[in-house]
Amino acid sequence: MRPVGLTSVTFRQMSVDEIIALARETGCTGIEWGSDVHIKPKQLDLAGQAAEACRQNQLAIFSYGSYYKLNQGLDPDTDFQAYLETAVKLGAPLVRIWAGRTASAQADDDFFQKAVAETQRCCDLAAKVGIDVAFEYHRKSLTDNSASAVKLLKAVNRSNCKTYWQPNPELTVEENSRELEEIRPWLARVHVFSWLPDNTRLPLAAQEAAWKNWLTLIPREIPLILEFVKEDQPEQFRQDMETLQKWLPHNTCL
Repeated sequence: MRPVGLTSVTFRQMSVDEIIALARETGCTGIEWGSDVHIKPKQLDLAGQAAEACRQNQLAIFSYGSYYKLNQGLDPDTDFQAYLETAVKLGAPLVRIWAGRTASAQADDDFFQKAVAETQRCCDLAAKVGIDVAFEYHRKSLTDNSASAVKLLKAVNRSNCKTYWQPNPELTVEENSRELEEIRPWLARVHVFSWLPDNTRLPLAAQEAAWKNWLTLIPREIPLILEFVKEDQPEQFRQDMETLQKWLPHNTCL
């Protein structure tokens, strides 16, 4: 069965228990826990409680979605370490980080090299506890396109350095497909959503053709994580998860 689930930041207004209940109700196999609201760094007791609740409900922990951002004056040995300790308590196999807050086209070589060194330190700390580190694949960062992302991943050169992928609403289906293929050797997680170029959110079913195409390019073992549904409504999430699950038996994933 292909792993599917949600990221908790989709419903920042809901409690940990409510997130778990929604995931269980909709047939999710796992959850990505966000660090900004639901399980903040150093909330070790809460992380342990969430881990146990997920176990009791047969839900995997896909990842710890941190908001650690490169080149923002943070210290991996203290700031990232706090996320890492929380991830260990949570039982998360992977910590998501952000590749800065500067678009790749505006980032100079000094910015890039500092990001590489900081990521290497994060990866080395994570490797000590058997955890992977993965970049959010996002606009206005060093992973805002596949060429820059691959350059960064190769420069970091750590076996536990991975990346997420999500479609860029400003690109065509074909352009997004090419980017996905280029980063696929490092692919760890996929964020699933349906947005227009102006960031208007649609039901997932509105982009059926696009997602059925992308699903053929995503290895079966990669978790598919729904996020940011139309109008932030749980009912829309229910519909979108049902839509996604209907597509999965019919795709020809690697």
